[in-house]
Amino acid sequence: MSFMIRYIAHALCLFLGLAIFGEAAATTMEFDGHERSFEMYVPPTAPRPLPVVLLLHGGRGTAAQMRRYTDFDPLAAKEGILAVYPQGLGGQWNDGRPEVGIMNPEVTDTNDVEFLLAVVDNLVSHGLADPKRVYVAGISNGGMMAMRLACEHPGRLAAIAVVAANQPLSADCDPQTPVPAIFFHGTADRFTPYTGGDILQWANIDRGKVLSATETVNLWRTIDGCSGEPKKLRVADGTRKGSLAIDKVTFEPCAGASVQRFITRGGGHAWPGARQGSVGDAILGLATDLDANSVIWDFFKAQPTR
Repeated sequence: MSFMIRYIAHALCLFLGLAIFGEAAATTMEFDGHERSFEMYVPPTAPRPLPVVLLLHGGRGTAAQMRRYTDFDPLAAKEGILAVYPQGLGGQWNDGRPEVGIMNPEVTDTNDVEFLLAVVDNLVSHGLADPKRVYVAGISNGGMMAMRLACEHPGRLAAIAVVAANQPLSADCDPQTPVPAIFFHGTADRFTPYTGGDILQWANIDRGKVLSATETVNLWRTIDGCSGEPKKLRVADGTRKGSLAIDKVTFEPCAGASVQRFITRGGGHAWPGARQGSVGDAILGLATDLDANSVIWDFFKAQPTR
């Protein structure tokens, strides 16, 4: 098989050690002719097998950056979650856009869908991950990759979370099985435009086009059989200095799976609640006081297992 995996010896030892000691670690694997890697945190005392959350970095990012940025490990320790941070080749995920390969030829023929499934399969085979509780959360390019995985292998995932990402126009999505999905969008996102169109509209590089945030959510409402009108709840009024207004939108009833979205008024290309500092705010736009980690996990664990 083209995606056959061969763990090097120290990786196997890492798995055995992690099962006993629960330490955070990184490991390397051979996949489809490339050396691939991922970091993970295994809570030390939680009973196996564990629910697993794949956290996918954005374009030009790294697994280590995603880990620091989201600071998801403390929640994983508290809730008994296997937190996994895969690394895209050249910092990029093959999310279905042809333009990704133009920007980074290394990923043109990379099957990241099978890579991510192979990571899960190996965690399952080592008794760490529960195949019925596999979740994926990603930001930007990683959010698009989460949607591609759900579009192509909906039966493998219990739910997805999409942050600062819209559905690419050039990527097909017609899953035959519904997948619960939660979305986080900022109305002032300068990288993935809230209203849709060109990604990075102010840049001179073609990164493809996307649906608007609302069209993306409506696509998943259709997939998941959500026929109800949107019900909006203001969860943060934005009156405190430095804060932003946030709306939570739900869609009920849903015949197949739940869909939720959070809209940050004036929010940027950011993981809500993540620490990014003044430089990050200037480049990516404002984040919010909303704790996306907890909101995502509350949504995930409320969904039926696969």
